[in-house]
Amino acid sequence: MSLKTQNTFIDPDKVKKLFENYDLDKNGILDKDEFIKVMVDILRKLGENLPEKKHIEVAEEGFYRFDLNHNSKIEFNEFFEFMRFIISEKGYDL
Repeated sequence: MSLKTQNTFIDPDKVKKLFENYDLDKNGILDKDEFIKVMVDILRKLGENLPEKKHIEVAEEGFYRFDLNHNSKIEFNEFFEFMRFIISEKGYDL
């Protein structure tokens, strides 16, 4: 099953696998440090040539933007929304 967003199909299984890869402590959520790692990796893959400090600043902003329920954790549904944005708006390819 894939979800379509702005002519882009997103495979939930691929998103889930990516989420699980970054959930280092395997507790079913991404804490701030885990999410920042995701963001920095994605920024690099997108070719964002920013200093490391700026990558981290952008990643922290992303954490607060996509922590939709404001519990200081990124749950899978929030991560999926983050990936939907990255794929549809930034052209990231899973």
